[in-house]
Amino acid sequence: MMRRGRKTLISLDSGNWCLGRIVGKRRCESGVRVQLLGHDAGEKYPTFTVAAANGGNGFAL
Repeated sequence: MMRRGRKTLISLDSGNWCLGRIVGKRRCESGVRVQLLGHDAGEKYPTFTVAAANGGNGFAL
């Protein structure tokens, strides 16, 4: 299933970078914390959602 959302560069807390898709409310904002939802088989990009300022797995640029 393909989810709609904005494709963006994600700076992960581990120090790595990846391209990801952000879904949900506030997905068009830059500079927000994001939480990994998953990476379904057959999808090109992992899916993230906007997280609380003190949570999540990384930072969307």
